Amino acid sequence: MIPDYQKFISFQDKRVIPFFFAVILVVVGFYWKNNDYQLTQHNVWPVSALLAIVLFNFIYDLKAFWAYSCVIGRVDVSVFSEKPCGKLLNVVSRPVIISTLMLWMFWIIATGWLSLPATMYSVLCFYITSSCIVYLVFRWLRPVYIRQVLTSAAPGVKYRHLYQYVSVCLFTVTLLNVISVSPLAQQEGFSLREGFLSIRLMVAMLILCTIVLAINLAFARISKRYVFLGRIFLKEIDFFFSKSVPFSRLSSRPLIIRIIIVLFILAVWIVAVSTALSLLQWQIRFEWYFLFCFLPCMGYCFLHTWWQYHHEFMMACDMYFRYEAFNKRNL
Repeated sequence: MIPDYQKFISFQDKRVIPFFFAVILVVVGFYWKNNDYQLTQHNVWPVSALLAIVLFNFIYDLKAFWAYSCVIGRVDVSVFSEKPCGKLLNVVSRPVIISTLMLWMFWIIATGWLSLPATMYSVLCFYITSSCIVYLVFRWLRPVYIRQVLTSAAPGVKYRHLYQYVSVCLFTVTLLNVISVSPLAQQEGFSLREGFLSIRLMVAMLILCTIVLAINLAFARISKRYVFLGRIFLKEIDFFFSKSVPFSRLSSRPLIIRIIIVLFILAVWIVAVSTALSLLQWQIRFEWYFLFCFLPCMGYCFLHTWWQYHHEFMMACDMYFRYEAFNKRNL
């Protein structure tokens, strides 16, 4: 029996809400820790940007997920079939636009709570309020995307190759990384005053890049097979979306071997970057220094995500062909 919409979203929210709160806790908590466990008026824009990027990641694939759910028949959404969205709503509900608009909402929330004395309670209230706002936006967009799937024409091919999709994911993750580590510029262990060849600075940067890499790889494990299946139904991708696997011999190695190789390259790279910057006598911001040092990890994150998503895409294609075969048998 196909569940109705209300029962389905009640079941879904029991999983979605804890996940939202956990992800926002990790993102905001990481920035808070790097800022020496303080959030003040000076941190309003960075934390607002973090929340806007997190919101974008939450809703970026939401329409594709509901396309899969509607076509497969996981939930009865007939109540939305005669309710098309207006042109303005179609524009405003785009992930980039809604995330940009919500950036200002997060700025207002952050300005209000962080204007209070910098205590644990003000940070906790800000975290709870912002998490609830993220969920409410998600809850508002959910029926909007369902109506678009049921009543709008297929938008056509959006991604012609997997590297385009992976690039978007890597770009948003890189923004999160840079904003999250930016407060470390004020800490003594990451100070650039001693020069780029400081042993303490290079070791600290190696540890930081390793931690950020581990967090990125953990979030890259989130399944995308149903998202890819939904994008196939929406005709946003086709079966040539991922035709080959780059560095296939490396991808066949155990994960621990790949991580050891990346960490060795990372250590050599940090020394090389620090030496080059010292010889050139360039004065750059800490964020740029982190980005230069993190390049090997970014490259591996790109490949790791590609390998992961290629596997998920192949499974989505298999599910699509099984669904088509099942429909033909029932005709």
